[in-house]
Amino acid sequence: MDTPMRSNNALNSALQCIKPEIRALAGYTAPPQETVVAKLNQNENPYDIPQDWKTVILQKMQQIKWPLYPEYNPGSLKNRLAQWFNVNEDQILLGHGSNQLLYLICTSVIVPGDSVIITPPTFSLFDLAVRIFQGRILNIDKQNNFSLDMDAMIPAAKTAKLILLCSPDNPTGIVIPLDQLTSILQNTRGLVIWDEAYTEFGGKSALPLLEDYPNLIISRTFSKAFGLAGLRLGYLIGHPDIIRELQKANIPYNVNLFTLLTANYLLDHREWMDQHVKKIVSDRQKLFDQMQKIPQIKPFISEANFILFKTSDKKKIFDGLKARGILVRDVGNKPPLDCCLRVTVGTPRENKAFLNAVEEIVKTVEKPF
Repeated sequence: MDTPMRSNNALNSALQCIKPEIRALAGYTAPPQETVVAKLNQNENPYDIPQDWKTVILQKMQQIKWPLYPEYNPGSLKNRLAQWFNVNEDQILLGHGSNQLLYLICTSVIVPGDSVIITPPTFSLFDLAVRIFQGRILNIDKQNNFSLDMDAMIPAAKTAKLILLCSPDNPTGIVIPLDQLTSILQNTRGLVIWDEAYTEFGGKSALPLLEDYPNLIISRTFSKAFGLAGLRLGYLIGHPDIIRELQKANIPYNVNLFTLLTANYLLDHREWMDQHVKKIVSDRQKLFDQMQKIPQIKPFISEANFILFKTSDKKKIFDGLKARGILVRDVGNKPPLDCCLRVTVGTPRENKAFLNAVEEIVKTVEKPF
């Protein structure tokens, strides 16, 4: 029988097999899935698809042979997306969520030591993914108003192999103007990843730039506007030659049968998505207007389905909301986000519960802005 010391030595030896770069990471964390009054911490769409649609989709699923693999590199879904965006089918690559596609890009592009530009504050997974693949991160910090620092960006872009941008950005909700993206594309030989996860809620798509800039890759998702975060479906749009190379490293059969069925069904009913996007955008403005009236918090204008806000006592407000069953996201402990929380735009009932709770909590917060 192994002694405890021998077991510990064996474990330590096994751990040494893991890359030191991985062991040094904190890793991605997500809040527990709880039953709450208002879950407003993960930028999810608050509106589920109609129950009768689910019934139809499940009936279709029953007619499919489950022991068989799904379609490889599904042409049917790619064709539907190509028609929607007026691109060719070979310009689209599907994945198990846009996060998996981010890892695919890092797998295909980054050699240890390669320069990768990230623009904090931005999507936290950018930093984690680059570190996992041992890229050399060049942080080009955003300015005080969360806009890009183009004076610093352009010189850095000239030597970067990969540039990661998100518009509307997360967690700020700020849109990056397309003329700034154009300037970056003109001044780099590297690939520029343009994450449009929240574009349906505001901002402009970079699709018109694809024809002139083969180093541009657009990332999109079904998680937000379509409300399919639980089914995991994302896609890239880019130059066919670039997409062809990335496809070689993509995970085979990474979009399952049920997700394919549901996505195709929702593309037949895009008016549902458009209707709910308009409602979320309208409710975002109402929520922002009400938040502006609370002196102990400062909301920032957003073009996404969430609002970043600064507080004079972040911990008290975060803990107070959680105690009342309302979850928001603590977006960091470093400037300029060290005093900031992020709230997803929910249903009118959820938004009201959030506002009522904040107004109650801030009565105990002495310092207003």
